[in-house]
Amino acid sequence: MRRFIVAQPEAVEELFEKLQIRARDNPKAWQRLLRATDRAHARYLQVGTPDARGFYHGLLTGYAVALKVLQGKMTGTRFH
Repeated sequence: MRRFIVAQPEAVEELFEKLQIRARDNPKAWQRLLRATDRAHARYLQVGTPDARGFYHGLLTGYAVALKVLQGKMTGTRFH
């Protein structure tokens, strides 16, 4: 596993790609998460300050946690 720093473009792109792939696998349960990640990713690309980019990177990281919960990797229960 590679280590990234907050708001590093490569980290954001890798995280966004993983979320997109998982959301496509389960379209019904994941539509809101997919829309939210799309919006957060678009805003990350639009903002220019490091603080703003850090915020959206953190937001996408939070969505990654939601992804793990939906997969049942944190609670032991899968949502469909």
